[in-house]
Amino acid sequence: MASRGSQIEDLLAFSPDGNSVASGLGNHTVRIWDAHSSSLIGKPLIGHVRRINSVTYSPLGNIIASSSFDCILLWDSNTRRQMGDPILGTPSTYSIAFSPDTKLIASGCGRGLFSLTRYTVKLWDVEQGKATSKPFKGYTSYFRSVQFSPDESRLVSGSLDKTVRVWDVERGTAIIGPLKGHTGKSILQIFDCLTASGCVDLSSQMDPEQETAMIVSGGGFGDIWQGQLHNGGVVAIKAWRAIARDQCDYKTLKRAARELYCWSQMDHPNIHRLQGVIMFRGQYLGMVSEWMDNGNLPEYLIKFLSVDRYQLCIHAASGLEYMHSHTTVHGDLKAANVLVSSDGVAKISDFDFSVISGVTSLVFTGTSNSRAGSLRWMAPELLLEEAPERTRESDVYALGMTMLEIFTGDVPYPDRRQDIGVIRAVERGTLPTRPIKRLGDNIKGNMMWHLLIRCWAWEFRNRPSSRQVVETLMSNKMLSDE
Repeated sequence: MASRGSQIEDLLAFSPDGNSVASGLGNHTVRIWDAHSSSLIGKPLIGHVRRINSVTYSPLGNIIASSSFDCILLWDSNTRRQMGDPILGTPSTYSIAFSPDTKLIASGCGRGLFSLTRYTVKLWDVEQGKATSKPFKGYTSYFRSVQFSPDESRLVSGSLDKTVRVWDVERGTAIIGPLKGHTGKSILQIFDCLTASGCVDLSSQMDPEQETAMIVSGGGFGDIWQGQLHNGGVVAIKAWRAIARDQCDYKTLKRAARELYCWSQMDHPNIHRLQGVIMFRGQYLGMVSEWMDNGNLPEYLIKFLSVDRYQLCIHAASGLEYMHSHTTVHGDLKAANVLVSSDGVAKISDFDFSVISGVTSLVFTGTSNSRAGSLRWMAPELLLEEAPERTRESDVYALGMTMLEIFTGDVPYPDRRQDIGVIRAVERGTLPTRPIKRLGDNIKGNMMWHLLIRCWAWEFRNRPSSRQVVETLMSNKMLSDE
């Protein structure tokens, strides 16, 4: 099964007989697939005007229910036509479930900011499309799941506040719970900790749901979305999905929150500053920053071959020197993590990885692998020690590799396709090959190559400071301008 131009976000449901699968897509449609041949059955079900959050079949399989941010729609699974009017009054419904007799449907409501049904469970009459009782209240965050008991007398629900409750369907009261046995920090707790530490909650300046946002890059550790502020400003949203490590204590989380706050306070032309945070679509920690039209350095260098590469090195080194002067270590510096503005200014980004990963088993939404892709930029002490710690010196090593990328347009050790080959090269003390076409055998080229070799010193104490790198680059730049 495949869908072009849309994203399926865990919105899948098998029919009770196992012959078909319903999927909800980001383009506001529901599609039905043959579970045996992987072919689409009929045309998409069109009716929602906002992003779909949940799909489910009725117990007999004759009805499909789909929910979005503003309504629930019921569909005849045989004719694939909408049944009745939309069920309204369901802000940000993230989960729906039929009762075993199909007479009721339960909905878990999200964050309708000005709604009385915020973070509640509601029951609806399937035939009439009307609420059968008052909302079930008690949660403090988004619902992720609701389900009826086999005898229809109870309803169980789970929320991002890490609690589970069992409700009496007839009386609308919690008869069990809140059950609090789940461990680790929830997304909401991390978000609250960040805002309590001073990070700006941008929920008043932009819609946290960002229905029109588009994924513009993926791979590595994440999906970056292009979003928009209420004033029309374009922003980048990096969506973290977290299940915090059980051993993460509150002090560790607070320290990380303070570091991210410090990042949001950094004011330097070569730092891509964190503008604030949002609870992105109710389930992700969204890190919001300025949108960079020219993408990252590798993308920029492909488009602009004649750009002043010495100047880009100065930009990257200056941003790192500023971070180090504020007692901050980047931890994952490479060309892909340096963005370029519309006026050609390089800005260090992706500082949040080393901070967040220290307190959680966070992974980005979507296509997440591991951070092993950064091995080529890692200093020997990070690769070979049992308990490595990112330092200013390891940042300088990575800066050297990043500056090499700027000149070559390629990753370090491009002839070694596998990570193990890079590790063995580092173990032997083998340095990258000098790109003689870019760094020629002349005063300027020799000075630059000598600087890179110093940055790659095996003994971290022998590496220059980021300030010394900037000073050397500036002197070399002056030499080239004469």
